[in-house]
Amino acid sequence: MPKKYFTRVSRAFREKEQPWFLHPFRYIMGHPVYFSVNRRSITRAIWIGVFCAFLPIPMQMLVAAMFALAARVNIPVAMAGVWVTNPFTMGPLFYLAYKLGATLLNVPIEPWPEDLGFAGFGSELGDIWKITLYGGLFVGLASATLAYIVTGTIWRISTASRYKMRAAQRRNKIER
Repeated sequence: MPKKYFTRVSRAFREKEQPWFLHPFRYIMGHPVYFSVNRRSITRAIWIGVFCAFLPIPMQMLVAAMFALAARVNIPVAMAGVWVTNPFTMGPLFYLAYKLGATLLNVPIEPWPEDLGFAGFGSELGDIWKITLYGGLFVGLASATLAYIVTGTIWRISTASRYKMRAAQRRNKIER
């Protein structure tokens, strides 16, 4: 099941007409290693995507794609792994990262300001971004490692069950 799903996602991304700004990257888009569907490529791509998801930075998908290029893993899966944080989950997850970063750095946790206008938000952001980044690195590392282990385990279980099913089918054909 995982291989079929990731093959479908990679094939759809590769066969889709690419926008004009991706034309300089035609070689990369056509290279099979960046769209390969095997356990190592997929689990590593998920690790990269989930790790980048917890970085409190803009353009997380671009960062995940760059890391995937450097690691030579499946680009679409790495970019999809970033979707762990979306507009609904981003606030609570980054608050968790802030609290964890403040705890690890032994910094007091600041209460949420009551009157938070645009100017106030900018000054508050200047104080907490380092703490949130530190906590995000820690949470991202832990979450990405857990996602890597879970994905690898699911992949192995799926492969083992497919082999058992094939062996049972072969036995049934021989017995007939």
